[in-house]
Amino acid sequence: MLLESIEISNFKGLRSATFSPKRFGCLIGENNAGKSSVLQAIVSAVNRQTSLPASLYYDPTQPVVFRVNFSGVSEAHVRRLAPEHRQKAPQFIFDEWLRLVVRCPPNEKGEVRVIAKTPREARLKQDSIDAAFLGKRGNAVRDTLVALYPEAANGVADGLNITEAKEHLRRFTATLPAEAFEDTEVPLPSGIPTSISALLPDPIYIPAVKNLAEEMKTSQQASFGKLLGLLLEGMTPDLTQIRDALGTLNRLFNRIEEDGQIRDDRHDKVKAMEGLVESLLRENFPQVSVELRVPPPELKTILNNAEIFVDDGSKDLIEHKGDGIKRSLTFCLLQAYVERTKEPPEAADPNAAARQPLLFLFEEPELYLHPRSQRILFDTLARISTEHQVVVSTHSPLFFAPGITASFVRVAKQPADPKPVGTLYPVEIELGQAQADTFRLARFENADAAFFSRRIVLFEGESDDAYCRHVAPLLNPDWNFDRKNVAMVRVSGKGNFARFRTFFQAFGVEVKIVADLDALFDGYEHLGGNADAGTVRARALQLVDERAQALNLQPRPTADQIKNRTQRQTWRERWDSARATIQEIQANGNATPEQLGQLDQLFLWEQDIVRLQACQSDAEAAAAIVPLLDSLRQQGICVLWKGSVENYYPEAAPRNGPKPDRALLATRSVGSQEDARALSEPLHAGRATELEEVFAELFRDL
Repeated sequence: MLLESIEISNFKGLRSATFSPKRFGCLIGENNAGKSSVLQAIVSAVNRQTSLPASLYYDPTQPVVFRVNFSGVSEAHVRRLAPEHRQKAPQFIFDEWLRLVVRCPPNEKGEVRVIAKTPREARLKQDSIDAAFLGKRGNAVRDTLVALYPEAANGVADGLNITEAKEHLRRFTATLPAEAFEDTEVPLPSGIPTSISALLPDPIYIPAVKNLAEEMKTSQQASFGKLLGLLLEGMTPDLTQIRDALGTLNRLFNRIEEDGQIRDDRHDKVKAMEGLVESLLRENFPQVSVELRVPPPELKTILNNAEIFVDDGSKDLIEHKGDGIKRSLTFCLLQAYVERTKEPPEAADPNAAARQPLLFLFEEPELYLHPRSQRILFDTLARISTEHQVVVSTHSPLFFAPGITASFVRVAKQPADPKPVGTLYPVEIELGQAQADTFRLARFENADAAFFSRRIVLFEGESDDAYCRHVAPLLNPDWNFDRKNVAMVRVSGKGNFARFRTFFQAFGVEVKIVADLDALFDGYEHLGGNADAGTVRARALQLVDERAQALNLQPRPTADQIKNRTQRQTWRERWDSARATIQEIQANGNATPEQLGQLDQLFLWEQDIVRLQACQSDAEAAAAIVPLLDSLRQQGICVLWKGSVENYYPEAAPRNGPKPDRALLATRSVGSQEDARALSEPLHAGRATELEEVFAELFRDL
C-alpha cells in the first residue's frame, strides 16, 4: 500500500501543488521554499486533520484541501477494518485504490470524503435513489423499483423493504460497464470516518531540529516513541512469562471472566476499599452499587514508557543530551529496526490482515551527521523503503541516487500575489538507455547545483568560473555568484550544452550559457537559439564569408583546434573514408568528382576556422556578428565577442602555462572596477562594455 500522490491546495505557501513520492521520495530546494510544508501536508492529510490554525491558510477566506491517493489497498489491508465495516469497502475502494479528500474550511470543522465511482446516469445516483424511495411502504417499494428501474426488475422479491431495494440496486449498478461510471466526491459510509485509521499508513514524522526535546520523548505521540515502540513491539510474542505475570497482577485488581463465569480473585484490600466506597455512597443512594476497575496492565504500555540513558562521561536521559547525539540515536533506532526486520518472518496466515504500513517522513535527516554517517543513513532509509514508504527533505546531494531515490522534487519559491508560492518540479530518476547520457552528468557537484541553485551558468573553459567570479562583483557588487546563489558548471565541450541544460531544467532551474566565439560557427545547434536568432545568424555568416573571401584568408588552425577536431568521432569517420578513397585513386590512377568530394569532407571544418579568423582580425566581420550576439544574449546565451575568457585577461597576465595558474595570476592583476571595465570594449558606441552586458544578463531579475 503506497501513498501515490497528494494534491495540496491553500496550505501554507502551497497554493496549488501535487506531490507523487514513489517508494523513496526526496524533496530538495532552498530554505523556506516549502519542503517542510509538503511533509506537514502529508501528515495532516493522512491523519485526516480537518481543523487547522488560521496561520496555515495561504488564503484565509478559502478552505485547505488535501486529495490523497493510495494504491495497493488489497483485501489483506481491508481486514484491518472492524468486521462490520469490511463489507462497506467496495463503496470507497476501487481496483485497490483509495482516494480521500480532506477539506478544512477556515474557522470551522471540515470533513473527509472519498472519490467514488458513481453512475453517470442521474437516476442511478444515490441521491436520486434516496429521493425515489422516500416515504414508501409495503408494496409501494417494489412498485417504485419496477417502475423507475425496469432494467433491474428481474429477481426482485415481493415484500422487500427500502433497505433491501437499495441493496438490490447497488448490486445491479455494480454490473454496469466501466464507461457507465464517473468519479464523484461523496461522503464515506457510516462508521468509516473513524475506523479508517487502521486502514491508512501510520505516518512517522521527524521534523528538522527545532524543539528536538519534544521529539525525543518516548510517548507514542512523539516520533522517537514511535520508533522505539516499533522495535519493542516485536518482543511481545516472545515474552510469555511476563504476560502471564501481568495476567496475575490483573486478577489482583479486577474481576475476570472465564468460561462465561465472573470470578473475583481480587486482593482483600481491593475488595475492602470498593466495599467502603459503596457503603458510603449508599447512605444517600441506597440502590446503587460500585465496581472498581483498574486498567489492566499491558506489556505494550510498559514498553512505551521505556527510557533511554546515555553515558558519555555523564549519565543522563537522552533528552538532556546534545542535538547531535539525539539525532544520531534516532537513526540508530532506525538501523536497529532495519536489522530486526531482516529476520525471516514466520509463515503468514493467508487470511490474516496485512500489517499496517508505515510512512516515514524525515526533514533534513542529515542534520548533525558526518558525511560518512549520512551515507550510512541513506543506506538505512533505502533498505526501509523496500518495505515502507520513505519521504525526506534534504540539503545533502548524497541523497541523489538514480535507481534508489526514484522520485525527486525540487521545491522553489516563486513570486505571486498576494505572497510567494511554493512550486514543485518533479524529476523522475528512472534510468533507461535513452536517459543514460543525461544521468552520467549527475556527479556530486552537478547534483549539488541542481538541488540548491537559483540559476545555473554553463561554461566551457577550465578556469572560466574562477575568473568570472572575481571580475563580476568588481563591475557591480550585486553581481556576486555566491550571494545570488548562481552556480557555474563546466560542460567540458560545447557539444554538452544541450544535455546539461536538459538536466538542470528538469529540476526547474533556470539555465544560462557563456560560450566561446567559435560556437557561432561550430556546434551552434547545441546553444539552443530560437528561430529568429537562426535568421540573424544566416545573414551574419553571409557577411563574414564575404569579408573572408575579400581578404583571401587562409585557415590557420591552432594546435588545440586540430587536437579537438581529430578527437571527434565524425572526423575520424571522415579520415577513414578519405584513406580508403586515396587507396582507390592510387589503384585506379585517376580520381572521380565523387572521390574528390569525399576528400574535401575532411577539410570542411576549416571554413569555420576562417570565419573565426575573420571576426577576430577584421572590423567589418566583427561588426557583422554583433546583431547575432545581441539576439542570443536576450535568450540567456552569452557568446564572447573576443573569443574565449582568456582573451579578456589583462595585458600583465601570462600567455603560457597551465590554465588554472594563468587564471589565478590574471585575477591578481584585476583589482578595481576600472581594471575590470578595461578588460572589454563596448560592442557599439554608447553602450556599456561587453563584459558588463554579459554579467547583466547572467544576473538579470535576481
